[in-house]
Amino acid sequence: MKTRWEISAAQAGLLAAGAVAMTGHALAATQFIAAGGRDAWLGGLAALPFGLLAVWSLYRLGQRFPGQTLTEYLPQLLGYAGYVVGAVYIAYFYLAAIFTLRNTTDWLVDSILPETPSWVTGGLYLAAVLYSARGGLDVLARVNQFTLALVTAFGIFVSIGTGHGKDYGLLLPVLQHGFGPLLAVTLLEVGYLGELSILAQFHPYVVREERAKAWRWYVAALLFAVVTSVGPVAGAIATFGYRTAQNMTHPTFKQWLMVSFARFFERTDLMAVHQWLAGTYVREALFLLLASHGLVQFSRRRIQLVRVLPIASLGIWLTAELAFPNKPILDAFLIGVYLPLSAVLGSFLPPLLLLIAVLRRAGTAP
Repeated sequence: MKTRWEISAAQAGLLAAGAVAMTGHALAATQFIAAGGRDAWLGGLAALPFGLLAVWSLYRLGQRFPGQTLTEYLPQLLGYAGYVVGAVYIAYFYLAAIFTLRNTTDWLVDSILPETPSWVTGGLYLAAVLYSARGGLDVLARVNQFTLALVTAFGIFVSIGTGHGKDYGLLLPVLQHGFGPLLAVTLLEVGYLGELSILAQFHPYVVREERAKAWRWYVAALLFAVVTSVGPVAGAIATFGYRTAQNMTHPTFKQWLMVSFARFFERTDLMAVHQWLAGTYVREALFLLLASHGLVQFSRRRIQLVRVLPIASLGIWLTAELAFPNKPILDAFLIGVYLPLSAVLGSFLPPLLLLIAVLRRAGTAP
């Protein structure tokens, strides 16, 4: 009988897709366009090989260290340095939760709750997230099966609904300013796809009989993440032009303002509220849960997860409010710290870890 931490291979892939895709099509779309200009939509495609190599490496590491999370087998692989690297991964997962919370509360205040302090919306939102996170991985997987379908359906709806206002000629000419902009956005996209490193934290909880076929679901999650970055970024450029889109706070949300059903339903942007909150909800809960779980593993289970989660939630809430008092600081953190760190930990380091495991014959060769 499955425990509340066991999930199927399909649930694992869908969970990764649901948790990561929000960065590409909502949380960092402006930064991608600012970095790549007209060529921003090509960044996700250029980053795909890096993401594929990283996901494959994480999957193979999971085979060599069956039943262990990334933070558990790092000390076996790197010795004492593994504890340092593992601590950095845990800190990175917490940073993802902090960044997501701050960006979500800023969007809520800017879009629909201008008179409500961000610390109020952030606190209430995080309390709801904590409620699901305490249920374990299985609960989040089941919630994600609903929210991912909702987010995807709304995304398709707004894409079709704004088709009349798009001029795809604005995506051309390609590489008009050389390879510099493409390289810049590709590096950011590599960091975005690096968020899939969270797969290594819940791969051991895929039911044993399905772990071998989990690879195809992980590739599906990667492709979903690429499509949900390339499509919305291209759509924003085709709608507003890259110069206008890069100066918008949330260009993908602005597209909702263009959709209506004649005179009967003109405020379809309210659907975007459900889409955004549903998408970030599972993401926030998953990063909170797995970062806290990694911390428990580091303590050799001397502390209980049920006690870590509320303390971690409080820390995330306070850090989001105090460390990022305004949007420019958050943007600078995203481009200068978070995405580069994600690229190193999620995209560049996993292949190196796999190479070390092979050379040292660590773990069990699959």
